[in-house]
Amino acid sequence: MAPSPASGSGSPEPPASPTITDAPASAANNANANASNSVSNVGAARRNNFATHKNGLPDRRRVSSRPFSERRRTSVLVGQRSIDIMAETRPMEKGPRFVTFIIKLYRRWGYFIADHDWQAILICCLISTLALYKVITTPQQNDITGYSPYGARARDENTRYQEFFSQDGLGTAVYLFALAKDGGTMLRSEYLKEVVDILDFTSDNFTLYNKGADSHTPFSEFCLSFCQINEPVRQFYNGFTVQSDLAKKGQPLNGRLDLKYPMSSLFGRQLSLQNNFYGIELYNKTENAIADGIEEILNSTDSHAPITKEELEEHVSNMKSVKMVVLQFRAEHQEGWEDKDIKQYEIDIVNYYKDVYKSKNLIVYTLAQTFIEEEMVRAGISLVPYLSVGFLIMCACAVISVVVRALYLHQHSLPKIILAIAACILPFMSCATALALMFLCGIRFASILCVIPFLVLAIGVDSSYLMIHEWQRVIQQCREQPNRRNSIIGYRIAEVLSEVGPAILISALTNILADAVGSFTSSPEITLLCVGNLTSMFIAFLYQMTCYTGLMSLIGRYEIKVEREERNKAEYSLRDKKVNIARHNTLTRQHSKFHDETKEAIGKSMWAYVSFIGNKIVASIIIVIYFVYLICSIWGITQININLSTQKLFAADSPLLELDKLRVEYQVPHFTMATVFVNNPGDLTNVSRLRELNHFVEDMEGLAGSWGPVGTKYFVRDFLQFQNSFEDFEPDEEPPEEPIVEEDIHFNENSTIPTPTEELVTNENKLANLYRDEDLPTFVAWPEYSFWNGFLRLENVTKLEKFFFTTAYHGKNLSVWTERGKLLNRWRDTVDQYSPMFDASVFHEDSIFLDLIENMPTDTWQSILGALICMGVVCYVFLNSMFAVTIATAAVLSICIGILGMISWWGIDLDPISMAAMIICIGSSCDLPAHTSFHYYLATVREGPNSSPVVKLANCLSTIAFPAIQAAISMILCVCSLLFVHLYMSTVFVKTMVLCVVLCNLHALVFIPAFLVMWDYLRSGVTDAFTKKSRISAAAAATAATTIDTASPDDYDSEIGALPRSPLASVSHSMAPPRSPHKSPITETKSLPAGLTVASSPPRSRSRTPSPIREEVEPSESNSIDTTPDRPPIT
Repeated sequence: MAPSPASGSGSPEPPASPTITDAPASAANNANANASNSVSNVGAARRNNFATHKNGLPDRRRVSSRPFSERRRTSVLVGQRSIDIMAETRPMEKGPRFVTFIIKLYRRWGYFIADHDWQAILICCLISTLALYKVITTPQQNDITGYSPYGARARDENTRYQEFFSQDGLGTAVYLFALAKDGGTMLRSEYLKEVVDILDFTSDNFTLYNKGADSHTPFSEFCLSFCQINEPVRQFYNGFTVQSDLAKKGQPLNGRLDLKYPMSSLFGRQLSLQNNFYGIELYNKTENAIADGIEEILNSTDSHAPITKEELEEHVSNMKSVKMVVLQFRAEHQEGWEDKDIKQYEIDIVNYYKDVYKSKNLIVYTLAQTFIEEEMVRAGISLVPYLSVGFLIMCACAVISVVVRALYLHQHSLPKIILAIAACILPFMSCATALALMFLCGIRFASILCVIPFLVLAIGVDSSYLMIHEWQRVIQQCREQPNRRNSIIGYRIAEVLSEVGPAILISALTNILADAVGSFTSSPEITLLCVGNLTSMFIAFLYQMTCYTGLMSLIGRYEIKVEREERNKAEYSLRDKKVNIARHNTLTRQHSKFHDETKEAIGKSMWAYVSFIGNKIVASIIIVIYFVYLICSIWGITQININLSTQKLFAADSPLLELDKLRVEYQVPHFTMATVFVNNPGDLTNVSRLRELNHFVEDMEGLAGSWGPVGTKYFVRDFLQFQNSFEDFEPDEEPPEEPIVEEDIHFNENSTIPTPTEELVTNENKLANLYRDEDLPTFVAWPEYSFWNGFLRLENVTKLEKFFFTTAYHGKNLSVWTERGKLLNRWRDTVDQYSPMFDASVFHEDSIFLDLIENMPTDTWQSILGALICMGVVCYVFLNSMFAVTIATAAVLSICIGILGMISWWGIDLDPISMAAMIICIGSSCDLPAHTSFHYYLATVREGPNSSPVVKLANCLSTIAFPAIQAAISMILCVCSLLFVHLYMSTVFVKTMVLCVVLCNLHALVFIPAFLVMWDYLRSGVTDAFTKKSRISAAAAATAATTIDTASPDDYDSEIGALPRSPLASVSHSMAPPRSPHKSPITETKSLPAGLTVASSPPRSRSRTPSPIREEVEPSESNSIDTTPDRPPIT
């Protein structure tokens, strides 16, 4: 039977019967009998030629003589018709009991839902409407740390970070990044002045509402600990202005203003510029060379070389260029603050500099946690408008396929279009209900959930296609053979569900189980996606069996009513003799010319395709291509990049993308900071414990790429100096040391970063006995040390509870994610050495992404393995065939390998988003391979194991080819609507889903058939060889028996009597005149396969019972009888 343009049922017709009919032959069909006979003769001759083996032996493989149009159709996967066929061909074997049980339940449910169709539709519509309202009114909440894998160390480190800074509630942190519009340096007086103006404006003009005090306060008033964090920018600007003015006036520079990077000294006060100045380019000159250059410029008398402003300003600092200046506004949580007010404060600052602030010199970027979450929400919401595009695409595909199929079968009616459109509405109802249930259970509305409607629409609509196509087949059957039973809507619904219900259930279970595996083996954010998709698929199955089946019941009632009206009209016309029944198209349901021509063309095309695939050479080439594909995919997996950055979470027009690029270009290579939390400092008055803590800091500073002490903020050093300044004695009678200043640090691209000096270590050890906890409040109250208050947490005001220190690293290679990951691991290794004593942990802002590098490969293979096991179990329970299960599971594994390898070549990284997309694809990739393997197995059962592989392949592909192609086209077109959104997440899902669809169809329609055909050819070849060998052995045995039976008594030794003469004796004896009237056994033969000749036994005058010894003689496999040993004739 050939598949219709919109149905996969039926089988293609070989050339033996090109015209395929679904109804009994009519007069019009009989008119073409002569033409059909001529083609049938050609087809019969072709089958006869095909049935002859090339070595001359008759082919014992069965080629059924029944035309395809008369063969019984199979189910789409495993349904009632498939069970019936297996029972007919193998009556002694019991079919899958679970499937039989499921079919019985589906039949009962069909009758039930047919009696309650209106109620089912109304209940589903009401629930989905209320759910949609819940989804619309639920705000989105995103967690940037949600992409860190379960069990990742970064999650614990982030928890420690939050506990330190947000122990009483959410604090505030806003960052402003100022860059020159012309791309030049920020070391220009007007540019630095504008940065200082931004600092003052932000500190004084943006207020945060305190509900407890019912007041609005600016940052300059509610800041407690980090108020001085931007002071280096202000002081550097002041010193830069003074030095520049002196240089312009030709006066010597102020020696107390040392504007160097990374540490500047202004009137004896040390200021670190590393937290505020980035993108640094230094002069490769010494201090004396710079001073000499200034004197040379000032004393120059060359009138042709006037002194420019830039020439003077470039010599007031060792910095040649600064690309970016960063301002930080950080404050701890205060009583009376609410989260919504804090977020509003941050958003007010962000929106001002994003939309309101205008400058001719500067570009200002803002960064805040609230802004990051808002951009993630905006990225998710940007997907929603394009749901309409996907919906329209799916509606077009569904309507076209249903209408064409209906026209093909003379079943076209307006309700068919309603049924097609409802198939596309159902996924949205399912998603709304599923998401609402999740939100009612307390699960947050993450932006990644916005992609679920696209996935459910692309995957879930296939079940509706199956029901529509089976519904049309049932209608056709009922109209061809009308009776009282099939005129009941319950019967028709039960028939539909008993055929496609198991297939729909298998598809739902594979998708649900794949998502269940993904929810346990990935990150929290991907767990949300998998749980959302899992719940949506489950609700979609329920709505499929209730709402959609009820709608089909209502439409079926209408169609049955129309059929009755047509039948009554036809009866009235016949009674009044107003119509000829032979010409009454509505009554006889004759096929149209479009139907016949289309069916014939599809049947011939399908037969040509399976004949092409069934060719040994073609199948061999396809297998070679498959292994090339497998090699390329595995190679791609070895080259895949593991990476997830914040750039992948935002829309393409988000300012955070540009900011992230600038941060990676200017900040990360120059100043990558590690924040180390010491949660159990203990009693630091214990000198040995304090020295161990100092060694801890020194080890962190001693790592490769470290800035050393100059890039470290460690309160103990300042605190001991503070204590020492109040002591009346000098430790070890040594003169007090000046504050440590790195006098000769001149950094450039190739400069060496300073490491801890012996003097610093010695000074810390000598002053260790000065540490006293009770002096800490006085220390942090001192104006120049007040910023340390943000680094410390005191218990009962005086006792140190915990603190953190920071140390910085640099290196061009840190722009690469993997290098940052290696640096993070070195930090952790060092921290782990001291963690038992100090309960230490290290935090880095990118650690939640860096941990993916090590966790993603493990999570990926675990997810694939778990999904494969689930797919195999489901397939075995339903198909009950290890043959089909093995092929389907191997195909799913091959598809997974292909997806991973191909996305690598396609430029997609391995990250939680791509892994989630792949897991979802695994659930949908099992259907087609299972269809192909099971239908080939069913064709083997029906046609016999020795039937032609081409015939079995034709029966297989004719059932699944069109539904597979139809689902592939609609799914690809639907997911491609995501390309309208410039979002990494949408791009990943499009590429992954397209690869999955293409690979599934290639495996189901090309690779698996080629392997199955070659397997059949090899199996038949081995069987033929074994059969030939058996025949040769049998022929040799027959020859031996005939030779022995026809020999005369004189041919035996009188003494031995049981042994025949040797061949030489037989030959010499045969040359003599015969002593018996019997003919020689060599001259009387009969033909055997492969040209073998065996002597036939001549008639004997008397019978003789052979001796027992003669029965023990075993003939050899040669054509002549050979006995061992040869004995000479007895004379």
